[in-house]
Amino acid sequence: MKAIHDIYSRDETFLDFLAHDLDDAAVWFNNSEFARFHDINGKKILSIFTSDIKTQTLNLNFNGKTLEGISRSRGILFCRAQDMKNFAAGQSLKLNSKLYTVSEARLIQDQVWRIVLEANN
Repeated sequence: MKAIHDIYSRDETFLDFLAHDLDDAAVWFNNSEFARFHDINGKKILSIFTSDIKTQTLNLNFNGKTLEGISRSRGILFCRAQDMKNFAAGQSLKLNSKLYTVSEARLIQDQVWRIVLEANN
């Protein structure tokens, strides 16, 4: 509790609190709470992944035949900017041995990546 008191007593901003959390793994990026180490492009990175937010059946035609049993799943990956660099929509990303396509990548407050991933199942 003393550490929390010390932070509040310094009149820090929200971004200061965010930086503290990211550096010290206080809450969100704490591997005992929300975050886990995931294999991202061959590198173990402390991150948060929520999968199967939306699964959509795809109606695909190939040579006049409808292909069945193919769906698209989506997930969101959060990771610290200090751990990962330069994400862009359209690029591929391998997460825990599964290949995804980045459909959206946004850097939040220059601190955290929010990456929307899609994959065909």
